[in-house]
Amino acid sequence: MNSLLSKCYIVFWLLPILIVILGECNWIPTGNNAADVRATYYYEVVGILLTAALVPVSLKLFHWTMVKKIDTLSFPEALRKYGIISILRIGLLALVVVFNFLAYYLALSTTCILCSCIGLVASLFCIPSDRRLREELHITTDTK
Repeated sequence: MNSLLSKCYIVFWLLPILIVILGECNWIPTGNNAADVRATYYYEVVGILLTAALVPVSLKLFHWTMVKKIDTLSFPEALRKYGIISILRIGLLALVVVFNFLAYYLALSTTCILCSCIGLVASLFCIPSDRRLREELHITTDTK
């Protein structure tokens, strides 16, 4: 399970790197909507709303789900649900980051870069590791 989560996390970080490479090589139509104030405004509003809604939801929803649902399940079922919720959380953050990076390149709005950075920083709280999995699923290791 942890290798799948690690792969998803790596893909999460590769997406913005790929978008930046495509944008800097002008494979994304850079600045096409920069002169259109209305389009820039819409990109910024949607980016801010996505960031304001999905970042807290991805971080807090995971905790709520762990406490209310996963802690009461048997271990194999809890591990499966843990993986699903973890991938969902990374997916929500990926939506924020990808939309805002694309909006930046289309509208050249620094607000969108700020929102992307917020999503990237929030992902640092989601780094998959064996220690974290053991803590969140309350797995104890007896070394006797």
